[in-house]
Amino acid sequence: MQITIDCSEINDRTAFHRVFSSKLRLPGFYGNNLDALYDCLTSLSEKTTITLLHMQSLIDNLGSYGRAAINMIARAERENTGRLTVNMR
Repeated sequence: MQITIDCSEINDRTAFHRVFSSKLRLPGFYGNNLDALYDCLTSLSEKTTITLLHMQSLIDNLGSYGRAAINMIARAERENTGRLTVNMR
């Protein structure tokens, strides 16, 4: 699966989780928090490439939450080597 997320369209935490949930087709019981997203990213069953466009926007718009999200996504990529590839631009 190949996913592109334009981070410049994410202005708050709610939008962040809505976009990621929709693009990754996460289950309805997804917890809308970084721990839940980490769990989903580290348990992907199919090979997935996520391209994050305008990644700096996450930091600009979400501050410390955006930095935490970027760090978590990078950590999930390291944890799920072979199934998850993240391109940050």
